[in-house]
Amino acid sequence: MPSTAITIFLRIRPAKKSSGFFKVAETDEEHCVQVDVPVNDARNLVVNNKRTHWQFTFNGVLPDDTSQDDAYQRIAAPVVASVAEGFNGTVFAYGQTGSGKTYTLTGGTDKYSQRGLIPRAISAIFEHVSSSSENEYTVRITYLEIYNETGYDLLDPKSVQGKGGLAELPKVSGVVEEDDGSVWLRGLSSHVATNEEQALNLLFIGDTNRAVSET
Repeated sequence: MPSTAITIFLRIRPAKKSSGFFKVAETDEEHCVQVDVPVNDARNLVVNNKRTHWQFTFNGVLPDDTSQDDAYQRIAAPVVASVAEGFNGTVFAYGQTGSGKTYTLTGGTDKYSQRGLIPRAISAIFEHVSSSSENEYTVRITYLEIYNETGYDLLDPKSVQGKGGLAELPKVSGVVEEDDGSVWLRGLSSHVATNEEQALNLLFIGDTNRAVSET
């Protein structure tokens, strides 16, 4: 289990030319990014000109040469391990357009080593399932997109995959809470995956239907 309920990591995307405004300051107990913008440069930026130094603290900082495997081991592997023990887990990526969210989560297409957090998590989950003989597991997959404050089911079996975009996908209408405390989304289909290949195929279908826009 992670030492805290929520951990926050910063992954730095490689840049063709560094601004020179920030540096990573890490110790055994603290992971920080320090930003120093000289006064002359700050005047040309949309910042408070009276302030030239900022410091942001995280649970971990992944430098621009971090591999996909290292990113998974530090960010998602502890979450997957806790899920295998029966705890709920979430990995959430946040950043502006072009910051590398999709690459981190789903990965690149050039090399197998570029797999992202989701494919690696899927592989780890089914590896755990296959190695556990004492318990029975059912792996269900849903893929929800919230676009312009509306939810869409990216795995709706009745829709034509990748043809008409979100217009052909059913809307997810609301949250339902059962008497036993379980929560589900009305209109969101759930698909059983019995192996890694089926799960990855569902991921591919969802990615095909996903709308991509500036954030």
